[in-house]
Amino acid sequence: MLRFTGHPAASHSATLFSIASALLAAGCAPPASQVAAAGDGHHEVPEPVSVTVFTDQVELFMEYPRLVPGLEARFLAHVTVLATGEPVRSGQLRLELSQGAVSTGVFEAASPTRDGLFIPVGALTTPGEHAAKIVVISDQVEETIPLAPIVVHRDLHSALAAAAAEESAEPANAVPFLLEQAWPIGLLLEQVEQRSLTQRLQVPGEIEAPYYARAVVSAPLGGRLLPPNSGKIPHVGELVEEGQILAYLETPLTTAERAQLAANTTSHAAVTMALLTEEYALQAKTIEVQLALLQSQTRLKFARQALARIDELRANDLGTEADLEAARRDVELALQATQSSEALQDSLEVSNSRLAALRERELANYAAASELKQMRHPLIAPISGEVIELGHIEGESVEIHSAVFSLIDMTRAWLVVHISEFDLAAVGDEPGALMSLAAFPDRSFDIHGDLGGRIVSFGQVVDPETRSLPLRFEITNPEGLLRAGMFADVFLETGRVIDAVALPQEAIVMDNGQPVAFVLIHGELYQKRVLELGIRDGRLVEVLSGIEAGERVVTHGAYLVHLAAASPASFGAGHAH
Repeated sequence: MLRFTGHPAASHSATLFSIASALLAAGCAPPASQVAAAGDGHHEVPEPVSVTVFTDQVELFMEYPRLVPGLEARFLAHVTVLATGEPVRSGQLRLELSQGAVSTGVFEAASPTRDGLFIPVGALTTPGEHAAKIVVISDQVEETIPLAPIVVHRDLHSALAAAAAEESAEPANAVPFLLEQAWPIGLLLEQVEQRSLTQRLQVPGEIEAPYYARAVVSAPLGGRLLPPNSGKIPHVGELVEEGQILAYLETPLTTAERAQLAANTTSHAAVTMALLTEEYALQAKTIEVQLALLQSQTRLKFARQALARIDELRANDLGTEADLEAARRDVELALQATQSSEALQDSLEVSNSRLAALRERELANYAAASELKQMRHPLIAPISGEVIELGHIEGESVEIHSAVFSLIDMTRAWLVVHISEFDLAAVGDEPGALMSLAAFPDRSFDIHGDLGGRIVSFGQVVDPETRSLPLRFEITNPEGLLRAGMFADVFLETGRVIDAVALPQEAIVMDNGQPVAFVLIHGELYQKRVLELGIRDGRLVEVLSGIEAGERVVTHGAYLVHLAAASPASFGAGHAH
């Protein structure tokens, strides 16, 4: 959206024009050559024209002399990036003029004279209105800025007459504030709009960790603190999972336990030796059986081959019946030997399995008995969360029931607000709410929208000291910004106002107890307005009187403009281009 604020420089405050001689000497007014050439001996200088234009990206404040045909003019174009309040520091600017479809001039500044200031220079020869636009091409922004028509007067007398006709009194409470002062502080403007505001009740609040989101891991018995199998005890700030072993407690052994441990060790050594002896014997027998099986399988193979040859001979009436019977007997004996070896091998495999099971059982028994040596009791995390306290260090002796770890899970939190009993009637059962935190003053959080909040309890007993009731919200903590114990300002919805003129809170400055804001008149002139305020909705405040929708007010930098209004001399009175 574009907004034009074009008028003669007579709309500057008298304060600005009291500096006219300095501006003229430095080039803020028409060059002396233009005045002299057009003057017929008349040296009166008409006030220059100033124009302020806004686009979605930039603010243009341009000053130029009253134009007459054929005389060169300097167009002082100040270009500001709206989003940041910074001047355009590089690139080029082009002023394009035309009458109808005919171009009447293109004046170009190849680079800024200094940050934010481009000065295209040129002369127009045809009197009348010229359609105009400015094209800015820079690394910071590219924008085409339509302008109101630029007028070329027939002569100096016409220019003087036009300036006199357009002259107007300066507005009350005018505050000059040069762009050269605004750029270093990143002064920002915001257009006043009509908005749907919600009336809210401001109440104090505090962030708490829910009872189910805090846990203490205590020592069930006394002992020495040892690390878990992962090798290290979790440190403060480390995230742990529910069920994770955080550490072990090793308890000392009694005399009876030491004696039992020694007996277990001796018994384990004897059993281990017996098992080893059996294993060696079984391995030797296994090798013997495997060799016998291999031999019997070989004999069976050759016996079957011999039987096949004799069968073939007998079929051809060769060989004897006795040879055939002998071959069959050899096959039968070899087969029996093979089957016997295979059965013995199967038996040995079963024995090996049983022996392995005995060894595993013995090892398990010994491991269980060896726990007497350690007596290690695991300390297990009851919740997932972050370690916020570690009461002991590795190797330290821990007394029974002493706290070792403190855990907290802040993925969800409680917001507890305190509502005065006198405000209960204004607060519904499910009020909408916004929250602001001192730690993040520029942010506002919608409790139901941004934080997925819900009411978990509404107090039933009034605190006799504060005469307030606690209202408890459960909220999420998606960005991890919330910390237990933080104080908050909470704004509970109590009503709604439709189409109210609204200002951002940062645009309002207190001046002798009165709220004021600074409205842009043109690029370097503001007006202090006394405001009548209504309801507050987050960072927005309803304005009942003092400002109209569509006007632009200073947000960031408003207090410095206030100081300039209180002490103009401290901020300087003019500038030279």
